[in-house]
Amino acid sequence: MNAKFFKVIVSSSAPIEEDWSVQLVTLLGSRPRRLSRWCELGLFGGLSCISKTGQLHLPNDVPIRVYSEYATIHSTHKAIEQASQHLPMPFTFMQTQPSQLFNALGTALGWQGDGYTVAGITRKQSETALLRNLKRSALLGWVDEEPELISRWIWLEETDGNVRENWRNADSIFQLQAHTRWLKIDSENTLFEAG
Repeated sequence: MNAKFFKVIVSSSAPIEEDWSVQLVTLLGSRPRRLSRWCELGLFGGLSCISKTGQLHLPNDVPIRVYSEYATIHSTHKAIEQASQHLPMPFTFMQTQPSQLFNALGTALGWQGDGYTVAGITRKQSETALLRNLKRSALLGWVDEEPELISRWIWLEETDGNVRENWRNADSIFQLQAHTRWLKIDSENTLFEAG
C-alpha cells in the first residue's frame, strides 16, 4: 500500500467538560429530544469541531465516519431490560440505533451525506481502515461513554504527497497535537503528524 497524506481542516480532542450538555443546547439553540446520551455526546463533539471553522455547516460530499468501542450499549441494555418484561418502548428502541447520530448531525449541519459507525475493540485497526478507505475528505469521530466520556473529531482532506514537513509519530488520529496540520499513514500503516 502507498502512503496517504491528509490536511487537517479542523480537529477537536479536548476532554469532555462537565457542562457539555449545556454547551450542546447553546450550539443547537434548544435541547435535543429523544436522543440517547451517546448520540448527544457525538452531536456535541461533532458540532464543537465544525464550529471551530466559524460555521455550522458540512458539505454533503463530506462523509461522516464514527468509531466507537461501545456505541449505544447503555440504550441497548435498557431495551433488553424492557424486552424481558414487554416490548421495548419505541424511543428506547430508536436510541439503540447509532445511525440516529447521523440524522441529528444532518439536521444541525444541513448535511445529507453518507455516514456509518465502525464498532470494535481495536481502535488502531479501525483508524487504519477509516484512513485507508477515505476518499478525498471526511469528518471522523470517536464517541464513547465507557470507560469515560469521549467525543473527539477531526475533519481531514486527502492531499498529494508533496508535503515537506518534519514528521513525528502519532498515536491516534483522535489525539493529535493542537498545532497539527498534516497527517500521513505510511505503507506499513504507521501514523505520522506534522505542522
